[in-house]
Amino acid sequence: MSVELLGFIDGIDFNIFFRGLLSTIAMFLVLCGAKYMIIATNTGIRQGMLLASAGFFSWMFMMGVIWTVYGTGWIGDAPTWDLLEIREGTLAEAETDNVSELANVDLASSITVPDPDLAQAQALTISEGEDIGEWIYLETSNSIRGDAQAAVDAFLIEEDVFASAGDFVPLQFGAFTQGGKPRISSDASNVERFFHWFDESIFNPLHSQEVILIQVQAAREQFSLAGDVPPIAEVDTAQPVLSVIMERDRGGPIPAVISGTRFTPLAFTIISGLIFAFLCLQLHNRSQRLDRAVAAAA
Repeated sequence: MSVELLGFIDGIDFNIFFRGLLSTIAMFLVLCGAKYMIIATNTGIRQGMLLASAGFFSWMFMMGVIWTVYGTGWIGDAPTWDLLEIREGTLAEAETDNVSELANVDLASSITVPDPDLAQAQALTISEGEDIGEWIYLETSNSIRGDAQAAVDAFLIEEDVFASAGDFVPLQFGAFTQGGKPRISSDASNVERFFHWFDESIFNPLHSQEVILIQVQAAREQFSLAGDVPPIAEVDTAQPVLSVIMERDRGGPIPAVISGTRFTPLAFTIISGLIFAFLCLQLHNRSQRLDRAVAAAA
């Protein structure tokens, strides 16, 4: 045995990819191979292969259903945000459709409570009474806003608007969205969630394009002594407000129906289900041929 081969074998123990690959192959041969051997000794080689394969792809089909429903397992690329425009100052002349509806909205001036959580709740209530079309105010705790904020930071730096994320501050009451999947309250009951899912899946399967607007403003220059904790960034009110407008790229070939994240497990589920159905058909035809042969011999 050559030194190179010995070195390769010794390196497998420290390579995560090869260890995982060999573990998977060993698992498949031991579990699936053992089941096939047991079935084949009772039913024959060909029928045993059909039965073992049908059982394997039925399991693949059920696992694909779970992956598709929960968006876990073997999934596709996660949705991303695409930059539409960065608008400075007023939104009345924004190029993106319907953004001008937010031109006269100023939630910050209407807040009367100092508590941050109560202020967010008040801003949400005030926004519902404003004439802003289909736009929805996003609270700071909203997961959609948190995901989009990371994209905003990246776009502002890529477009050379700011040098770093510490040079600007996201406005507390400056995030709105419209379109996308129908939303339901986080405190909705299981019954309400079921009817929401039923309505979304059966009566409204198509989703409109999701657009989000997040406003930021330059941070005021502050100084701190060496060794001190850096001060919390504060808005420089003398600088203009920048509105970053983005649209959701859900990915996949039919993003209006299903996102790219779930399209991959859905395709896996469909393929596994078709193979399982074909194997069941072969077993059914084989059983019918056997019944006809027994009847003819009787």
